[in-house]
Amino acid sequence: MKTTIVKLITCASLSITMVVCLYAVSNKLTHKQNSFHRYFPPHPILLDTVIHIKYNSYYFSGYDALNNNIYLGNITAPLHLLKVNLLSKDTTQISIKMNSTSLKKYYAKSRILVIPPDFYLLDGITPKLLKGNISSWKASEFMYDNAYFNEAIPIGPKSMAIRSIDAKKQELVLGKLSNKPPYVTLAPNLLKKQWDGIFCTDGALLYNTKRSELIYIYYYRNQYLIMDTTMQLVDKRKTIDTNSIAKIKSKAIDAYNSKTMTAPPFLVNKNSYTYNDYLLVHSNLMAKNESPERFKNSTVIDVYNLKTNTYDFSFYINGYKGFKLKRFMITDNHLLAIHHNYLIIYELNQNWFSEMKPISNQNKDNIAIESGNRNTEHLYKK
Repeated sequence: MKTTIVKLITCASLSITMVVCLYAVSNKLTHKQNSFHRYFPPHPILLDTVIHIKYNSYYFSGYDALNNNIYLGNITAPLHLLKVNLLSKDTTQISIKMNSTSLKKYYAKSRILVIPPDFYLLDGITPKLLKGNISSWKASEFMYDNAYFNEAIPIGPKSMAIRSIDAKKQELVLGKLSNKPPYVTLAPNLLKKQWDGIFCTDGALLYNTKRSELIYIYYYRNQYLIMDTTMQLVDKRKTIDTNSIAKIKSKAIDAYNSKTMTAPPFLVNKNSYTYNDYLLVHSNLMAKNESPERFKNSTVIDVYNLKTNTYDFSFYINGYKGFKLKRFMITDNHLLAIHHNYLIIYELNQNWFSEMKPISNQNKDNIAIESGNRNTEHLYKK
């Protein structure tokens, strides 16, 4: 009897120890020193201004280079924009009006993108695509919009790059919407499945209009794709870390015809933004030459040069009032960061961002668009 009790206590102790160890490992995976190094030059960004924007639900909608304005959309108020002038730091509230009565319900994934002189209201669940001019802020239907999507980005006057879910395979797929038949063209071979085809291929869809290139950067592996506007693959490139296989666990939910995570994923590339010849990536992994304390309290941004296909350098964005970076974007001369309900404006040090030069008449033809940040809640049933 005593032997049995000892065995039971031993098994229980080992089980508890194993659970604690597994939790500790998963909690520290992103904070361990990995086998790559980062280069940190002195002062790539300089603090300029902090603006209290009241709510923590803002995201970056776009940039008007001609008038030095940035626009913030609001996840909880899809028809609301906040305009911020980068010179005066003045803020202006904008309300979107609609000529259409067909969009009766808005979802958390409804987004406004501002690409002067136009703006777009995109909703992939309804689905609905609306467009208007920033002089009137009135939106109306403008092209074919019967395709469901969970990411979309304008790449022409009447064309969109999208990410959707293949109805048969239940996997993520990239494609293009246009105003001419066949209207929807999918590119099923672009995203490479490693596990489930949903979370293992999840990522951010970006468009760089200067280079006329689409970028898809995976969240859970060290790779990004570069495509032209016909959705043809131009190149496959890697971020500086070594995580080539997505470390995730998921399972199917047959009742809802969907998939869900069963364990915390190992996030590699958290947020990203492209502008001119740069791709900036908010990495979630600590390099071998970084301080664990600094990494814990700051956000590291890796800078890639798209023209030379090189990693150039990295820099930190410090937390503000206990809040770490949530979203970011860059312009010709500034880096903008959202920390909870604060907008922080930094000046770019042109010694390090040498190719970030103002380009005339770019308000329409050379505006890069943020594709949002990591969010797996949008992987809904189609």
